[in-house]
Amino acid sequence: MARLTPDCINLNISGNTAYSILKQLADMAYARGFVSDKSVFLQTLLQREKLHSTGFGSGIAVPHGKSACITRPFVLFARKTETIDWQAADGQPVNGWICIGVPQAGEANQLKMIGALCRKIIHADFIRQLQEGDVSQILTLLNQTLSE
Repeated sequence: MARLTPDCINLNISGNTAYSILKQLADMAYARGFVSDKSVFLQTLLQREKLHSTGFGSGIAVPHGKSACITRPFVLFARKTETIDWQAADGQPVNGWICIGVPQAGEANQLKMIGALCRKIIHADFIRQLQEGDVSQILTLLNQTLSE
């Protein structure tokens, strides 16, 4: 299972479009050695968004993908003050992103990580902590969630 470290969190991601946010998440994954090709991972995320928006609701999106360019399962978190239209399920804009990546053969891991997050992300207190917490608080929150 993926485990976050402080460098997996960006509380001031820039950009004002879905593409620019996804590109920065792909850059983060590449810089941390989670993906061997950031362009391929970016395309993986973009293709997933074309299928159906990953905007979960309550200001949070969960872009995710499975690809041969992914070296090991990972989770990244990013947030910004301003919101972006993400075509979320609740129609609300997004300003927090939980990005999940798993190797091509890691479907069970992806489903387990998404399931763990989705069980928590429906709770207002969990969302509030993501929206207001500092790096240490978010790190603890997401690592606890992923280990359950």
